[in-house]
Amino acid sequence: RSSGINAEYGDDIDEANRLMEMSKASLVEDEQTTRRTRPVDLIYGIIRDLQKDGATTVKYDDARGRCIAKGFNSDQFGECIDEYERLNIWHVNAARTRITFIQ
Repeated sequence: RSSGINAEYGDDIDEANRLMEMSKASLVEDEQTTRRTRPVDLIYGIIRDLQKDGATTVKYDDARGRCIAKGFNSDQFGECIDEYERLNIWHVNAARTRITFIQ
């Protein structure tokens, strides 16, 4: 009888170990996904962080300069501006001096 009980618990232990391994693998996948964030999204975060005290407007040249200083190039900055404008997250004025967040 005791060997039957051990076999039962053995299956439970195997299942618990399998679930632990799956959980660890899931965490590794999450970390790898986070590291693969697109430059456009990272640039958006930089621009968003330039907002001061709930202001809805950021100076275009300040945003561009900060992004270039962080290692992004002009093309990546332009892609970000265009993509988030298409998504109606912000609007850039015609003179390209202001980025206004849409609320």
